[in-house]
Amino acid sequence: MIICGQPKNFITHLSICLMKNKILLITLVLVSININAQKAKTTLIVDKRFHDFGKIKEDGGKVTAVFTFTNTGNSNLLIEKVEPSCGCTLGEYTKEPIPPGKTGTVTAIYNPKNQIGIIDKTVGVYTNAYYASIVVLELRGEVIPRDKSMSDIFPYRVGNMMFDKEIAELGDVFHNVSDSAYIVMYNDGQYPIKINNVSVLPKGYRVYPSKNVIEPNEEAKLFVVIEANTIKDFGVFNKNFRLLTDDQEIAEKPLMMLGNLKYNFGKLSKKDKKAAPKFKIDKKEYDFGDRQIGLIVENTFTITNNGKNNLEILALKSQCSCTKASIDKYTIKKGEQAKLTITFDLLGHAGITQKPVTIYTNDPKNPIVDIIVKANLY
Repeated sequence: MIICGQPKNFITHLSICLMKNKILLITLVLVSININAQKAKTTLIVDKRFHDFGKIKEDGGKVTAVFTFTNTGNSNLLIEKVEPSCGCTLGEYTKEPIPPGKTGTVTAIYNPKNQIGIIDKTVGVYTNAYYASIVVLELRGEVIPRDKSMSDIFPYRVGNMMFDKEIAELGDVFHNVSDSAYIVMYNDGQYPIKINNVSVLPKGYRVYPSKNVIEPNEEAKLFVVIEANTIKDFGVFNKNFRLLTDDQEIAEKPLMMLGNLKYNFGKLSKKDKKAAPKFKIDKKEYDFGDRQIGLIVENTFTITNNGKNNLEILALKSQCSCTKASIDKYTIKKGEQAKLTITFDLLGHAGITQKPVTIYTNDPKNPIVDIIVKANLY
């Protein structure tokens, strides 16, 4: 209530005060009505809670499902927001208030491209209805794969020859066995293609075709083999090679083999585990501190074998040419030590730079050890 003073013309002022109080009261009532209207709830029914697309083709384009919401209450129905379960469904919906007795819609759009298999998606619809503040709609069906073209089957092309991949992945390869993988080749030209040779690979790596001449519209396999017992290339390896052919369009076909050579410990008995070598290093990180760009620095680390059997340093690998690692002995007997020297060429931009050097060992508990060297360049 507005408290009025007592002016000289009391009657006039009293009338003004009463009028102001009435205006304030009307304003408060209108605000209250507006707030209540915003908070007002209603009821609804949906024509269906799920839609079955049936079997649809992957390349058949987008499909839609329309759900109809009917306002069965006494106040406006509001569809506040729509949330699909994933990016492959996009919901459009009625955003205006739906009066009592009227209807609104929620449309779900599903794109089957690259979605092969069973469709099991949901769309959450948020409303102002009693007992239905969230309505979950379901999309069902099955996406049938499209018929694959030759480009789908053989996506990598060089000249008239197509390949199902350009990298033969061997995965994990154990050091004392041989392993292989293959690439499927296809002659898409009009004339036979002869495979003359393969570019030179390091010892322990081989590549050979299942046939030396591939006729038009014919497939053949190109085998890649790693004879792991003859190499010391522990860790991730990638070997580029070129298939040399008489293809008149492009004769040389660049390809690659990729894998990870690991030490094969097999199944160790308790006795083997007790007798195993034990790798220990005095530090796994060394900071050269503030150093000028272009300097070459080095630090020595001490490796100790605390086990019973010989500790073998199988390989030393650097991430880049700026770090080089050397060791004074690769076989470390029980209780002996070895000196590991890491040389760090401080190239690059000002600021902190760090690089790892990886040590591969025959210690079953420490087969791979990373050493970090770093410096603050200025």
